[in-house]
Amino acid sequence: MPCPPPLARLTVPRIMISAAPDLVVAFRTHVWNDDVAGMARRLAAVSGGTRFVIVADETKGALDTAPFEKIAHTTDFSAFGLPSFPAKVLWYNGDYPLYVLRQAFPAATHYAMAEYDVAVNIDLGGLLRHAQQNDIDLIAHRIGKAPADWMWTRTVAPYFAKPMMSFVQLGVFSGRGIDHMLSRRREIFSTAEIKTADDWPFCEALIPSAIAELPGARMDALKRHAQLPQYFIGEATHVNDPEGMAPGTVAHPVLGSSAIIAKCIFRYKPDAVFDPESRLRRLLSFCAPAEFMPALQRRIRAAKDLALDARLTVLSAELGWLPAPANIALGKSATQSSISEWSNGETPETDAAGGNNGYITGDFGFHTEFERDPWWQVDLLAGFAVERVALYNRLEFPERCTRVAIYGSADGETWTMRAAKLDDALFGGADGCPYVFAFATPFPARFIRLGMIGEGYLHLDEIEVYGQRIPV
Repeated sequence: MPCPPPLARLTVPRIMISAAPDLVVAFRTHVWNDDVAGMARRLAAVSGGTRFVIVADETKGALDTAPFEKIAHTTDFSAFGLPSFPAKVLWYNGDYPLYVLRQAFPAATHYAMAEYDVAVNIDLGGLLRHAQQNDIDLIAHRIGKAPADWMWTRTVAPYFAKPMMSFVQLGVFSGRGIDHMLSRRREIFSTAEIKTADDWPFCEALIPSAIAELPGARMDALKRHAQLPQYFIGEATHVNDPEGMAPGTVAHPVLGSSAIIAKCIFRYKPDAVFDPESRLRRLLSFCAPAEFMPALQRRIRAAKDLALDARLTVLSAELGWLPAPANIALGKSATQSSISEWSNGETPETDAAGGNNGYITGDFGFHTEFERDPWWQVDLLAGFAVERVALYNRLEFPERCTRVAIYGSADGETWTMRAAKLDDALFGGADGCPYVFAFATPFPARFIRLGMIGEGYLHLDEIEVYGQRIPV
């Protein structure tokens, strides 16, 4: 591995900035959109009396952060005598942007840096002044001795007598602390054999380990200055959620709708959306349904559970997430193969009407006689491209209806089987677990027939058909 140039001869590009302040607050980001800009405005609002800047990773292109002042960099830190290692350079080396800030504002005594997904609801300018007045070198969360079983301890143990740990999504740093961190990074890079990530200090271990070496080093816990009930790695908080914006708190990660949808929907089990008390439902309550429904549908369908898909249709209609799709069988003319002593109607037509009247009760809506291959059918009164047929079983005796088939017809005389369930697995209905035949390629039909395969009574609660009108 090539060694960096000697420290005395190290040259770095100059960044021209007006008169340097004593205190600098930096908002660190690699993306810029309306949500991120809103987070930047929130941070600027609590940074009174300091120089506020955006420190932007522009590896993938320039970010237009106007009207905020911007300090730009990429993942190439070779000019600082540092490697671009490992692959996620700026995630692993979260201290690197501090060296850019120090170079841009060399006269500052203290710097605060917050990542773009941290909501700071305290007087950050006041916290910086507190650090300056009390010669504090580091304010961060969870500062302490690095446990032997912490995954990052091994990255600093070879280089520091007292390996430390910290959580620095928001941190306050002294100028001399940043200088020493950079010096130690360079020293390690020039003397150690760096082959894997385990050989290169991880930022949350390096920062406190290096600062602890300073004569008279002073470190302070962020929890002494802010409440941290939502400050952790993992569960996200929406930018509009009062949980993340309560006065006196610091929260992380706090994300806008687009990031919540992209990062969080697939993190949860698919049935979490049906629990009104779940974290997923709370997150979605702050997002527009038109934004999250496509991703939510993909998540549900990835589970390959047609019952969940049907439940989502019902839930989205109940909550107004999507207009309820039209049940094209509702109230249409229906008939069946026979009636029985338990039938509600006196003719096949009047009894069959209970199977598409829109009422899902858990009981039976129609009831045939015991016979071979009993059936129920509906006339849709026009041609449709049929996309889905949902069967709501009677909750008592569900075992009586397991093997069934769906048929389509243009004239009510000639029938074509379109799908069949040939196993004895039970399915429900009013309990939220109907059986759904979903057709990837919709089929044309005016008449739809449900037929039981084998002998028995056919007595379902409700049958729904969904599709789009097509020319006859």
